[in-house]
Amino acid sequence: MRNLILWISVLVLLSGCSTSLKSNWKNFNAYYNTFYNAEKSFESGLKKNLAQNREYNPLQPIRIHPSPVNAGAQDFDKAIQKAADILRKHDDTKWVDDALFLIGKSYYYRQDYFSADQKFRELYITTDDPEMQFRSSLWQGRVFLDMELYSEGVAFLTEQLNDYEGLWSKNYKAEAQVLLAQHQVGLENWQAAVEHLTAGLPDLKEKEYRERGYFLLGQLYEKINAPESAYRAYEEVQNHFSEYRIQYLAQRKRAEVARKLGRNDLAFSIFDDMIRDDKNVEYRSELDFELARTEHERQNYRQAQDLYNNVLHNSNSQPPAEIKARAYYGLAEIHRFGYDNFSKAAVYYDSAAQVNVAPDRLPENFEAQSLAESFGNYARIKSEISLQDSLLSLGQLSQAERDSVLTKIRLERIQELEDQRKEQQQQRDQLVMVDSENDGQTTQNTTNGFLNENSPVLQQSAKQQFYATWGDRPLADYWRVRSMIRASTFSDEIEEDELLDGETDIFNIEIDMSRIPLTEEDQDSVRHRIAAYDYELGNLFFLSLNMPDSAVHYFEKAIERPSDDNINIVSLYSLSELYFIEGNERKARDYANRLISGYPQTAYAKRLADQYGIESVGTQETWSEIDPVQRYSVIIEDDSLDSAEKAERLFDLSLSFSSHEVASRAQFESIQLYMTEAKEDSNYQEKLDRWIKKKEEHEIASENFDALQDSARAMLSDSTISGDQRIGYQSLLDSTLQKPDISNVFPYEGLYWDKARTVIDTFLRMFPDSELQPRVARLHKELQLPEAEPEGGEESAGDTTAEFPNDGYRNCEDIGEELSVRGGVQQFVNEIDIIGNFGITELRYHFKVNQRGIVEKYNLLTDDVPGSLIDLFAQQIEETLSFEPVLYGGQAISLACEVVFPVNRSN
Repeated sequence: MRNLILWISVLVLLSGCSTSLKSNWKNFNAYYNTFYNAEKSFESGLKKNLAQNREYNPLQPIRIHPSPVNAGAQDFDKAIQKAADILRKHDDTKWVDDALFLIGKSYYYRQDYFSADQKFRELYITTDDPEMQFRSSLWQGRVFLDMELYSEGVAFLTEQLNDYEGLWSKNYKAEAQVLLAQHQVGLENWQAAVEHLTAGLPDLKEKEYRERGYFLLGQLYEKINAPESAYRAYEEVQNHFSEYRIQYLAQRKRAEVARKLGRNDLAFSIFDDMIRDDKNVEYRSELDFELARTEHERQNYRQAQDLYNNVLHNSNSQPPAEIKARAYYGLAEIHRFGYDNFSKAAVYYDSAAQVNVAPDRLPENFEAQSLAESFGNYARIKSEISLQDSLLSLGQLSQAERDSVLTKIRLERIQELEDQRKEQQQQRDQLVMVDSENDGQTTQNTTNGFLNENSPVLQQSAKQQFYATWGDRPLADYWRVRSMIRASTFSDEIEEDELLDGETDIFNIEIDMSRIPLTEEDQDSVRHRIAAYDYELGNLFFLSLNMPDSAVHYFEKAIERPSDDNINIVSLYSLSELYFIEGNERKARDYANRLISGYPQTAYAKRLADQYGIESVGTQETWSEIDPVQRYSVIIEDDSLDSAEKAERLFDLSLSFSSHEVASRAQFESIQLYMTEAKEDSNYQEKLDRWIKKKEEHEIASENFDALQDSARAMLSDSTISGDQRIGYQSLLDSTLQKPDISNVFPYEGLYWDKARTVIDTFLRMFPDSELQPRVARLHKELQLPEAEPEGGEESAGDTTAEFPNDGYRNCEDIGEELSVRGGVQQFVNEIDIIGNFGITELRYHFKVNQRGIVEKYNLLTDDVPGSLIDLFAQQIEETLSFEPVLYGGQAISLACEVVFPVNRSN
């Protein structure tokens, strides 16, 4: 009876407020049957995604909002499916906005950024909840960040902050500012990023965001050279503890900044405290390196050297690749600047360069590869100078003195070989102990690493133990079979024979005297060679190592020794330049006068005469007396001339001495130099790639067409085909494939290409029998200007239907839509360096773009456009142009549309 009364009461209540209860029931049903499960799946996927270890590179600005990783994809798929059921089956409940938001976030963590962007845009447009709009804006900002669309992200977030000024909650506005800062970081607008970060960080709700945010702020202050502010920012990180790796890196960076500020004692104290902290055991090698670097900055080179070596050779702590490379680099700098030992510096620079490590893990000023080459060249040249000096000294001795020195050298060499032989004998005479019970295994010393790989002595001992048991086994199957193993006694006999041979070799040592310069002419040749090496060293210190004092020393040595005119000319010029750079005008003028008086008609002399207003005393006759070969060398080695100037002078030289053997070489070099200058055009490589691509496309089309004709020819031989089929195949066989006109992408156009073609034609006419003629003929064929196809030979530019079949692409006019350039049309045009008046106010293009707004194909519709203007727009289109995605029927679609660009800038 009581249950009956209760049900009647419920029915009465339901009849009185049926509308409200019905709505609540729908919401209840939608949540617990669908959205609840979607949320659970999303949370499961998010937990897996965020649980992945993230690597932070302290040398690059870090992300405050971490990028998603490949984890939890299945859970996100389930979340999307469940949330989509809300939109399909419960679209009249209050969970629609939450479902859209959940789908967008799931797509984001699945790294499907375009779909995520669509959902966040849809939520922004459809929701009536202002908070949902703000949240969707923030997530759109994150999507732009992960798609690396930094300019679009800046424009979007700035617009949102300005349009809804005063409506953002403190936390949401702070996060928008922080996202905006990260977009500015992507654009390398460091100062703007600092301003946005400092505005947003204090009000950020999430502690982990604040922790990474202050770390990023410290990095940005370093970028704008504000070390004091950077130090304070890194110090602030400890007040927002969330992740120990960030805390550790912040401490490290704080000490590094202290070192930059000259507070080496403070830096050393911080690093020392970090080493003593048990939580930093896994970072021991990094901290040891930082201690070494700190001692290095203090100029305590011995301590720094010991610490660097400890980092590299500590078997208990293997350093990461970047730390290993930087340790070698530190040792190189110590030997370079601390000990002035450039040969050892070369070895350490080379070791640093050989470490395989990504460039972004190394400091910006890490130049191991180039310095290894430069200092390697130094070591090579110095070794050669030493050798030549020794040979020259031997050549200048009397016969008796020379024999005495050679006898001493021979005895020293014999002693070296004798010492080597004794060392080898001692190694062979070592007692080899084999424990039969342990199958030849010996007790290993664990301090030498796994399998004793770090102990050469134990490795050699193990090898000897193996041979004592097995002899000299063959590299073949069944090597354990005793019959296949040569007896160790036989091996011992061989070793004894080898030792005897070695002893015989010791007493057969001969000293090669062929390189000793015995005549005065040979000795002068060696002196000239040494002067050339001195010049090379001077040039190396001047141009590669930026060490002017050392450069002056070697240039002066080069002109003090007997040397060739070319060496004197360039050394005198370099000395004048170096002293001028140092502000010593008197010395600079002295060397300029020596050059002008000695070599008045050289380009170097003329340049210095103009610079200092010195009248040249030379005459044209003086220059005309110089041998053509020497003129050729002077022009080639004249670093004051650019490629085009050298090419012009070499061409003139070849015409002046057309019958001389140097003429053809000079003209060939002229061609090469004009081509080198032409390739400096910033658009050359792009035009060349397009030219090659077009030719390859035509070759493929030709091959396919030939295959079709072969098939048609085979079908025509078949008597069973119908008449209509025969006509069709015959028509295909009689047709020809029209060669496309690709002259508009010909890469070899311009002033210097024209000059190169002129010299090529002259060469082929003047030097038909030259050994260089085949190479020049190939260049003539490659650089020959293409002939454009006659008009009407191909479809007109305006016939977009033929070139752009709209299969899968909707036409803008048909659906009443238009393409919108990301960032705006005017901004796109402003970024094109349009110089001069082309007489054209606009360019009309036809584009095919995919659902994401990315250009897939395009075609110029405007007629009579200069090629240079076409190239400018083509480069900008292919490098930067993209459009806003267009939604049609609730889905992003691919479009084929026309777009008009103004030619003249608005500003």
